[in-house]
Amino acid sequence: MIFGALWFVGGLIVTATTYAAASGGGTYVITYGAIIYGIVLFIQGVLDYNKS
Repeated sequence: MIFGALWFVGGLIVTATTYAAASGGGTYVITYGAIIYGIVLFIQGVLDYNKS
């Protein structure tokens, strides 16, 4: 669960940072892979926690 949350938050931070840096008209990165991976890991962790 913790690793999922870290992947999710890390992906959001990278996306927000590059978006803010490109506000003057540049390119930015959307780290949807890390965000989706974090959500999946988090959900798996919650489901495993509820089983035990």
